[in-house]
Amino acid sequence: MRIAELTTGSGLVGLHLLMLETGSRLTGFDVDPSAVEIAEKNARLLGLGRKARFECADLWSTATAAALRDYSPDLVICNPPYVPEPDTEKLKIEAGAGPDGTAHLMRAIELVAQIRPKAMSLSWCSLSDPGKVLNAAADAGFSLNSLNIVVIADGEYSGSVGDYLRSLPKAYINEQGDTVAAVAPDNSGRFAYLLMAGDFSRTESRDTTTPPAVEQICHQFAVEGVSSLARPKAPIPVRAWMLDRWDELRLRAFLHGTRRGTGISA
Repeated sequence: MRIAELTTGSGLVGLHLLMLETGSRLTGFDVDPSAVEIAEKNARLLGLGRKARFECADLWSTATAAALRDYSPDLVICNPPYVPEPDTEKLKIEAGAGPDGTAHLMRAIELVAQIRPKAMSLSWCSLSDPGKVLNAAADAGFSLNSLNIVVIADGEYSGSVGDYLRSLPKAYINEQGDTVAAVAPDNSGRFAYLLMAGDFSRTESRDTTTPPAVEQICHQFAVEGVSSLARPKAPIPVRAWMLDRWDELRLRAFLHGTRRGTGISA
């Protein structure tokens, strides 16, 4: 299987897939030269250097589109920046994704519509107009097969634009005390939101039921908090859990620390 990872960052998502699908190959694209360097280092440390290569490429360039067409991937994955960026405040390269947070996602779906892989996997969040993302995927001929949802507290980037998020009609956050306390027991949280990851497959018919169902899940979370995720209603399998501050700390220690002497970089 040929895997293409857009906005690859440290490459850990694509490299993890290579460890699961041992006969596959990976090409990762990222606009940040330092990210490409780190991804290449991680591939070598994991013993995957011969199966993975990384290119410094702008997602919007014609060269990237041409490279994808030549590579003809079976699977495209993309875990892009998805924090909405106000017009008056430009965030760092790893955070800003346009005024509604969908710029990279829309471009990824546009490229997928051109190259027509068998499947794609996307990550997005309840801050960045989830219905728009899923409708764009459906228009491109891809239907969502399953969805993973994680409740998380605001962080460095999302918290810095909290006031702006409240002004967006399609940014779903929850500021109820019990929900915020559940994901930020150290009292550091101001609001909670949903991180989502889904796998899509190419289809001949447009998916008309899943996009509104997922948007309704986000809406109910904004109104009811974490209790709404106990039995989410959708025509596809949905798994939901929480990632609290202590989970984040353990994850950072794992990613930035040393595991079995490898020193894998995040």
